[in-house]
Formats: sequence, C-alpha cells, structure tokens
Amino acid sequence: MNPNADIHARYVNTLRTQAKTTDTQRSDSFPCPYCAHQGRIFQNLDQLFDHVNIDHASRMQGMETSRARVQIREDALQLKAVVVDQSTDATVGGGSTPDLTTLSLAETSKGRQSPYSKKRPAESDLQARRGKVAGPTEIYDPNYSTGIPHTIIPERTRSKPTDPRLFDSKQGSKGTVSPYRSTPEPSSEWSIEVNRDQFQPTQSTQPSQLPPTQTQLPHRGPAPQAYSPKPEYTTSQQRQPGLTELPRFDPRYPNLLLQPDSRPISQEQLASEVKSIYAGLTMVETKCIHVDRAQASAAYDGDGDPHSRLGSDHWQALIALHRTLLHEHHDFFLASQHPSASPALRRLASKYSMPARMWKHGIHSFLELLRRRLPESIDYMLAFIYLAYQMMALLYETVPAFEDTWIECLGDLGRYRMAIEDEDIRDRETWAGVARSWYSKAADKNPSVGRLYHHLAILARPNALQQLYYYARSLTCVDWFPSARESILTLLDPILGRPTASYSHALPIDTSFIQAHGILFEKLSAKEFDEAKSNFQSQLDNHIGRVTAKWKEQGVYIAVTNIAGLFDYGWKDSILRRILELHSKDISKNCPPASSSPSEEDFSRASSLVDHDSDSLTITEAEVPAKLEILSNDFTFSRAYHLTTSTLSLVLRRIGDKNVLPHVHVLLSFLSSFASIKYVAHLIDNAPWTEIVVFLNTLLKSEQPEQLMPGPIFPIDQSDNQPLPEDYLIRGQIWSQWYFPEDWFAREHDEEERYLELASTIKSRTERILHLGYQISTLGRWIYYDLETHTFSVVTSDDTS
Repeated sequence: MNPNADIHARYVNTLRTQAKTTDTQRSDSFPCPYCAHQGRIFQNLDQLFDHVNIDHASRMQGMETSRARVQIREDALQLKAVVVDQSTDATVGGGSTPDLTTLSLAETSKGRQSPYSKKRPAESDLQARRGKVAGPTEIYDPNYSTGIPHTIIPERTRSKPTDPRLFDSKQGSKGTVSPYRSTPEPSSEWSIEVNRDQFQPTQSTQPSQLPPTQTQLPHRGPAPQAYSPKPEYTTSQQRQPGLTELPRFDPRYPNLLLQPDSRPISQEQLASEVKSIYAGLTMVETKCIHVDRAQASAAYDGDGDPHSRLGSDHWQALIALHRTLLHEHHDFFLASQHPSASPALRRLASKYSMPARMWKHGIHSFLELLRRRLPESIDYMLAFIYLAYQMMALLYETVPAFEDTWIECLGDLGRYRMAIEDEDIRDRETWAGVARSWYSKAADKNPSVGRLYHHLAILARPNALQQLYYYARSLTCVDWFPSARESILTLLDPILGRPTASYSHALPIDTSFIQAHGILFEKLSAKEFDEAKSNFQSQLDNHIGRVTAKWKEQGVYIAVTNIAGLFDYGWKDSILRRILELHSKDISKNCPPASSSPSEEDFSRASSLVDHDSDSLTITEAEVPAKLEILSNDFTFSRAYHLTTSTLSLVLRRIGDKNVLPHVHVLLSFLSSFASIKYVAHLIDNAPWTEIVVFLNTLLKSEQPEQLMPGPIFPIDQSDNQPLPEDYLIRGQIWSQWYFPEDWFAREHDEEERYLELASTIKSRTERILHLGYQISTLGRWIYYDLETHTFSVVTSDDTS
C-alpha cells in the first residue's frame, strides 16, 4: 500500500471528526441513505435529520417531523447493514492518526534510530533532491489531478502505461466503455458527489452570503469544474454513464470526435456549491492557523533541543494539511469565478480577501515555520515550495481575475527557493531570475506600487548601485513602501563602515556615491558628505568614458537616486511629497472627469494619488510658503539638490556623447514636471541652465530643427514611436505622474526587446530631449527658444517675455 495514501486517508478522517470518537459513538453513527455515494456518515440522528432537510428536502415533503425522523432512521439502519463491511478509514476512521493539535514534538517509538544525527533528514525518510535516490515515501503526488483533488490513486493505476481516458481509434464505439469516470469517488469529506435532489433550489440559499465557520464539513456538491449532477445508483449497479455521454461522431468527419455537450448550472446550485466549499475551507484554515502557531511556538521554545525536532510523519501531516487548504481555495476560486456565476458571487473572493488568506495561512506561515527549522526541514521546504508554486501557476492560468496577486506570489515563492539554495550557485541564480521575472511582470502591471521595487532591490545583490536605485524608486513611488527605509540599511551600513564586512565587489565610484547618499539618509555631518561627493564626482568623467554604453543604464540609476534624496528617501513627513499631493488635489478639483481637454489625463492620475494617501494631506495652500522655507534649510534637501545639479552639470559637459542622453532625459523630465507646478517652480531656478542650453544647441545641429521644432513631447500619432528604455525605469514615480500620456505604455515593446538600443532609439531620445527643452522654454522663465534662428538661450533678468 502506498504509505502516502494511508497517511492522507487517515488525516482526512482526523480533519472530519475533529475529536476522538469512541466505539460506542461509532456504532451509533448513521449513513445518509439518500446520497448517491453512500459515504456520508453522521454521529447522531439529529445531524442526519438536518442534512436530509437541507439537501434532500423533496423526500420529506408532506411528512410530519416525527414520521420523517422514523423513516430516515429506518432507511439509514437498512443501508448501514448493507455497507457495514465496506467501511474504510476515509469514512469511518481507523483511530490511528491523532489530532494535529496533540502531536508531540518528541519521537514516541522506542528503539527507532533518530534521523536527526545528521545535518539533514536521512534520504530514506523522504523524497530526495536533484536526482538522488528516491525514498519510500512521497511528500506530494506529481500525478495529482485538479479535477479530483482528494482522491488517492493506487500505485497500480499510476503504473499503467496507457491512460484509459485517451480515445483509441482502433476500438469501435459499440461496447466501448466511457473514457470518463463513472463510478463514485472514494468516500471522504473532501470529495462527496451530489444527488439530483441537492440541485433543488432552497429558500436558505443566498448567492451573496457565506455561512459561518462550521465544526463539521457540510454536504459537498459536485466538483467545481463539472458543476453537473450525477444520477442516483444502487449498490447492485456496477456502472452508470459518466459526466458526458459516449463519444459522438459526425458521418461527414469520421475521424473526429465531437466536443462533449456541457450541462448548465443554475445560480442556486452554484451558490450552494460556493457555500459548501467555503464552510470546509474555513474549517481547514482555522486548523492551519492553530497548528502553525503551535508549531512555531514549540520551535521557538525548544530551539537547540534535538528532542523538539519533528519526525517525518509529522512533516507529512503538516504538508498534507496545508495542501488540503490550497486545494480548498482552488475549488472556491473555480466555483466563485465560474462563467455562470453572478456578479455577487464573483465579488465574494475579493470581499472575503481570499487570495491574501490563501497566501498568508496556506503558504507563508508554513514556509516561515519551515525556514525557522532549517536545516532539518530543507527537503520538506523544497517539496512544499514546488507544491505551492504549481498551485499558484495553475491559479494564474485559470483564475485571471486575481492575476496580479498570483504573479507576486510566484515571485515570492521563487525568492524563497533562491534563498535556501546553498549548494549550487547556478540553481540559485536560476531561481533569482525566476523571481525577478515575476516581480518585473507585476511592476509592469502596477508601476506605482513601491513594494515590488523593494523585492527587486533584494534580488539585485550584489549590484550595489542597482540595489540602491530600486530602494530609491520604492520610496518615491506614488504608493511608496515605507519598509524599504529599514531594508536600505543593509546596503548603507557596510559602506558607512559600521560592520566589519564591506562591499569589496563594488567599484570605488559606486562606493563613494552610495556613501554620499547614506550620509544624507541618516543626516550625518556635512563634512563627510562633501568628501564623499567630491570622491564620486572626481571619478565620474573617466568612469563614463571607460564603461561607455553601460552608463546609459547606470546614468538613470544615479538620476533616480539623486531625485529620491530631494524627497528625503520616503520619510513620512517629506515636505516635497506633501506639496505634490496638494498639487494633485488641486488638479482633481479643477479638472472634472467629463472634461475633454488634454488635462483630463492629469485628472485621472491625480485622483489616484489623492485616493491613495488622502489622510496625509496635511498641507494647505496657505502653509506652503512656510513649509518651503523649512525645506530650503533642510540638511538632506539642500545637499541632495546640490548633488543632483552638480552631477547633471558634469554630465552635460560631455557634448556629443550619446551615452549620457538617458541621464539628461530623466533630469529634464524632472525639471519639466517641477516647472509646471506653481508651488515648486522656483526650486529649479538654480539648475545648470547654461550647460543645458549649450547641450541642447549641440543636439540641434544634428537634427533638422525647422521640421522638428516646435512639436509635442510624445508624438503618439507616429506608429513607430515607442517608449524609451528609461521610460520603464522612471514610471510610477510621484514626480513623473504628469509626464507620460495616459496610454503611452500600451504601445510598449516586448519585455525582451524594450531595453535594446537601436539607431531609432537614439533618434527618439534626442527628439524627446529637444522637445522637453522647448516645452520648458514656453514658460519664458529659465530658457528661451528662437523660432527664427532655431537656437536656445538662457533667460536673464533683463530679458522680456
């Protein structure tokens, strides 16, 4: 017998009973005489009577209560006499598997050799990793079918070389056995077939409500992917038609099997199914919460005690419990998001936070328990990560309503798998790439969510400059992630010289740059900052000439990080962030949604910004001058502003170098955004306008200004105009909300092609920079563009508009 099947069957019984059942109680149990599967067992007549009133109400119509109870008891006893010899552990229980809440942390078998004398469990106790000899037990079944989530497949079935469900063209249709399952599943609380009476609408069924948590699983309906009733049968019947009829053929196409007909399901039936699934789900969820807390407490209290380690059977039971919860969630999502489901049913998953609950109680809490018990739990943790990853990938394919959640969860699982890999560096890099890919996909769908860039920052190690960029981006997003302020210390502390370890792999110029921002982040001495800034800028010109094209990306990292310093690295009382939020509030008031003006795009973005952090709008227009006065004297802002402008000035001196264009583009887009906001426009008065004018005039010489200027920044009417590589690196920032058109990234490149540097990319970037310069010149405050000579010039105090 398959040991895993035996453990699973016993454990299902433990979950169903929830308590030890004596022999007397077991002898007084009653099976349901009206269910098609004959496997529903009730501990007393009251439970059976309630079940019949709900699921088989048609049989009790017109009968008095006393008469109905007598009739039900007689039918149940008659059925019990027939099937008493056919009971299994899944329906009656063998009494050999204890409740998980009573599991002991110590080994109970005397004379058994302890498996904990080595660093990891013995290979014979569990399925091995990476091609090692497999052990006698299985943690999960790779052949598991989502259609029958809790059916134990015998070993002899798995070993068959052919699948009986596959159609054989050599076999005639006459006398052919249906390739689909037509006999009932093994009886258990997790897979109970429904009879025809269960599909009678009842007054108690409410599609928009879910029942409270129950101590015993209710009657289950059909599998959620079928949603069609099965006919009743008796024990004397050997086989009935399955969910579909025998294969049908069209004489015009003799070699093609026609698609089986599907059977509709009513809203009442679907609502009843969802209620039934949710009742079982909450019971298993409560069990998972209780067991995880108990095991975590035991692991914490018994840290270092070898007798507190769990045995193989304990880990198998814990994995089976959480696997059951994942399957219950899968059933719930398939039923509630069924194509025939009403809008009220579809909203239930969001209303009850089902995706978050699945991750928290079904996966994350158990992963943390496994992580705290490393290295003894390494192989069990690997097995559970693969199991959870498969389930999340399945939900990603079948439940697209929560696609964003599944993508982030897949990234988290990839990061867990990467973190525990300490043997093969290639495997570690592979899983880091998997996690990075999922997080990048999530960031593309939600570019304003700072939490995603925090995850990418962790995966950016050991690239210190890229890691700092992601932390800075996480803290300056519209939906910024405050926890990144704590995580960034893991990068800053070694460079500031606090621990003995240091970033020996980082370049000296990167170390100086990160050190300057670390001093600003923690508001240390001005002298140390000036020294770090001088070290960075003294190496900058030679570094750009040495790395050439690589500085296109590095220049964007430096620009975004410098801008983050102006916002005080996500500090909750950042004055500049509050002023921009005030500007967003003004836009939402002055631009109604029905407006057809170009500012309608500004309204939609401003509304999202205000809705995200409406409670933090503590600055009024009257308070702005006083706040700006405080800001001008702030240690971090004043020095971050000087670092930003002086670095830009050095970069602008590399005239003719195409590798500095991305850095210039990002800073000009930032200056353009600030120039259009009345509250902060004066803050850019001290920008290096002279160097900007010289740089722009040089770019004009390589273009045809009479055809190019004036013109829009984003010529969206051109079919070949696509987002630039740096556009993906700055979108979602609080200062870039008014820069990009609303549907600009709907025309985006494929993920593998978006960062390619082609000749057309350089041309588009050059035109974008020139158009930004022209837009700033229209304000007539800092620079001026002459349409006759097609040249830029700096506006002086003597100039007129």
